[in-house]
Amino acid sequence: MIDYNKTDEEQAEDIKAWWKENGISVVAGIGLAVAALFGWEYWQKHQIAQMESASTLYSSVQTSADDAATTKSIQELQSEYAKSPYAALATLETAKKHAEKGEYEPAATALRWVIDNTKEPDLKNIASVRLARVLAGAGKYDEALKLASQTYGTAYESVLEEIKGDIYSAQNKVEDARKAYERAMVATKNGSTELIKIKLDNLGKGA
Repeated sequence: MIDYNKTDEEQAEDIKAWWKENGISVVAGIGLAVAALFGWEYWQKHQIAQMESASTLYSSVQTSADDAATTKSIQELQSEYAKSPYAALATLETAKKHAEKGEYEPAATALRWVIDNTKEPDLKNIASVRLARVLAGAGKYDEALKLASQTYGTAYESVLEEIKGDIYSAQNKVEDARKAYERAMVATKNGSTELIKIKLDNLGKGA
């Protein structure tokens, strides 16, 4: 604090003395603040560049008709951009393609990769629900039922109950299957229940 009772020369000497004692700390503090600012800007630019690269690879996965090129792009997404949503989305797509062909093992492997690597809760839930369906299709009923019985958001209730119904039906547990399908129909929001009705009708034939 400046003492205005002192002469200009005395005040100047005080300032010089204070700067001599504290100047290094002040300069260091300014330097750290500047470094932090530039470091943050660099990190931001790096994150943007990473997302742009991942987006480009994901676009190539969606548009490429070359299976080998698609596989290579997915592998690069998984290895270089594992935490980006694009890696999870691309892996979900390849899992779907495998499942549609009845290739349950590679489908399950892909879905487990998403569960283990994505930071997005919704993508993790989608992968878990799909894995339950894939495991049921592969005849791994206990593992599928355990996964389908975990806690998810209400948006997944109908499909989970339908999966449980499919499992119980495959195990010839007719009454359990009927209850699960009925719960699935009740939980369905703004969607068709026609397929579930067909599954319910089919239960009567195999009871």
